[in-house]
Amino acid sequence: MTESSRKPRMDLDSLFGVEEELRLHQLRLLEWMDTAGRKRFVDDTQPAGGHEPLEIPDTWNLTNGVEPHAWQQQCIAEWRKKKGHGTVKVVTGAGKTLLALFLAESLQNTEDRNLHLVIVVPTIVLMHQWYDAILEHSNIPAEAIGRLGGGYDEGFSDCKRIVISVLASASQRLPRLVKEANVEEHLMLVADECHHAGANEMSKALKTKSRWSLGLSATPERDDDEDEGYDESLLGKRLGPIIYEFNLADALREGLVPRFTINHYGLNMTPNERQRYETLSRSISDAMSQLKAQRDARSDGDFFSWARSVASRNQGDVGVIAMRFVSDISKRRELLSHLEARRDAVIQLIEREFRINPDARVILFHESITDVMELFASLYERGLKVIAEHSELPASYRETGLDHFRKGIARIIVSARSLIEGFNVPAVDVGIIVASSGSVRQRIQSLGRVLRRHRGLNGEEKTSCIHVLYAADSVEENIYSKVDWYEATGVDSNKFYLWDLETEPRSQDGPPRTPLPTEEQIAPDSLVAGSRYPGQYEGAELSCDSQRNITNADGQYAADTADVAEALLKIKSSGGKFRVTPKRRYVLVRISSGDGWETLYVTKLAKPLRFDVPTRKTESSEEALRWAGGARTGDLYPFASLRVIADGFRFKQKSGGVISKKVPGGEVFARIGDKAEDSSKGADAVRLLAAIKELQKVGKKVTRIEINDARHVLYREAGQLFFICALQGGLEFPQTQQELGALV
Repeated sequence: MTESSRKPRMDLDSLFGVEEELRLHQLRLLEWMDTAGRKRFVDDTQPAGGHEPLEIPDTWNLTNGVEPHAWQQQCIAEWRKKKGHGTVKVVTGAGKTLLALFLAESLQNTEDRNLHLVIVVPTIVLMHQWYDAILEHSNIPAEAIGRLGGGYDEGFSDCKRIVISVLASASQRLPRLVKEANVEEHLMLVADECHHAGANEMSKALKTKSRWSLGLSATPERDDDEDEGYDESLLGKRLGPIIYEFNLADALREGLVPRFTINHYGLNMTPNERQRYETLSRSISDAMSQLKAQRDARSDGDFFSWARSVASRNQGDVGVIAMRFVSDISKRRELLSHLEARRDAVIQLIEREFRINPDARVILFHESITDVMELFASLYERGLKVIAEHSELPASYRETGLDHFRKGIARIIVSARSLIEGFNVPAVDVGIIVASSGSVRQRIQSLGRVLRRHRGLNGEEKTSCIHVLYAADSVEENIYSKVDWYEATGVDSNKFYLWDLETEPRSQDGPPRTPLPTEEQIAPDSLVAGSRYPGQYEGAELSCDSQRNITNADGQYAADTADVAEALLKIKSSGGKFRVTPKRRYVLVRISSGDGWETLYVTKLAKPLRFDVPTRKTESSEEALRWAGGARTGDLYPFASLRVIADGFRFKQKSGGVISKKVPGGEVFARIGDKAEDSSKGADAVRLLAAIKELQKVGKKVTRIEINDARHVLYREAGQLFFICALQGGLEFPQTQQELGALV
């Protein structure tokens, strides 16, 4: 065949333009949706290429000449004051990543030439973003940066000084890797989006020993921290308290984000939706009342976590109620997420935006992957340039879709939670929060994805607009009682509407609900013991028992609690839970009042409760044994540091007096006198019961007892330990192979 007879080669570029690229990507997304993600895809994403091998420089430059903003300088100073520990609460987009790099750079160059840096992130996407950012902006060679998770298995070594780890992998392996490398004294631990590390399983990553620590998040407080406050939570204790806050209003004032408008739209339910909503809400309210009536006697901690735990065990009548409670909450949440008005409102907002600005870029945030794909399909059918983005898509699909969005090939991106904390997205014109959970954190993170400074084609600075959709007259309005949106984002930024979709939105004077005042907004002289407290029920949750002991969430006892316990018992006749506000130390209790709960003011603590009871360093079992030789029942016990080997034994009045302990399925009682197989243990039980009855004669209410290493039986009252008696052999219980005597 001659050259002239060959057919001309087809010009694929002329046939396969940007419109075809977008259509092909959309079809792939629809195929993924049709197969429910079951079809296996080959992930063609390759790890980023490395640099040529280089020596690790002695002087680090992680920020490539960037000067810190004023807020970052203040934050650095506060972190230094806290001796290198603390959590920074800063809105997305203001520069949290650079703050961490400023601090690490300073430590390496001025304090520790052998600094090792570990950065824990919640997702693989964020791991790669940190990796790329450090390579791009620093003088650190690629060989010095390790990754853990997402197919990578790299720890510290002679040539690895920085490790970026996905949280799941860090929880399983990081403490051991750091210990084996022997770098604890040179380690700075950074937890990005640190609220993720507060979950029970993920918190294992925080057991990594380090010399310095830094938590980063727009909203570090977890929803289940409401009982105790962040500083007293696991995260706050490990990473350090919140040392600096910088919200959207601050970022706007400093010019770090563009001016923006947040439109809040309350949407109506259909009559059928409203009927289903009311039915579920009545069932939830009824179940909650029944569960709260049981809770004080059964468990500590966050109420909803406790209810989920009870439901998962499915034991007895309380288990049945908890299962109904959890199930109905899920059904109500799903109902609200799928209101007909949401889809119609989204379409109207998008059409309105494209009429004004045909080149607009729009991000839609929804609650679940199923919701994302359904909304994507609906907008695709309308011929819109839309793509979907979520964590279950193959990595190559996600990168391709975001690339289309960055280049303007796609104009709309529908995202689940993955885009809230993950990819760096380009600046957009409009964000629509179609639905989200009641988490204030998610709302603020969503806003942060949109509020980035950017300029139009002609160089003019563009403003962003966020539309927030919520179900009017529903529990979704509670998000406005959790945070003051005027304070957080600026008074002029927020506009509130009710919208029936048939007419133009009707302007409202303000949000549907407003937060209760904080402790600092309440005049102290307006508070009277036993009166209704007008503010938020906030602070660390503690418990008070009938013996005037106060314990925290870790089961630790406070010292010298007589006065506050008396004040509590005077207002709430029985023991139970209460809170102490974090700053002014107001003592608050909640009591049942009609269909709800009322917060009462008890007193103000002159100083914080002390849970680290001081003890003498010389305490030992031998010294305690010598002391007991001359001790009498009821004496103040001076050896509080001795290890407790049996806690929670109880004295009960039944059958003339018994010592009980809980076992699976019920309780057992110590064998008394000749009923015991071991005569010495039977004699111990007799002596113990006689001592407790002696205390009762002088007005002491002994119910709960504990036994320590010296075999001393003790009781607590008002936060102090008192001696009951010493055991010779221990106590003997039936139906158990391991008796107490074998433990001491």
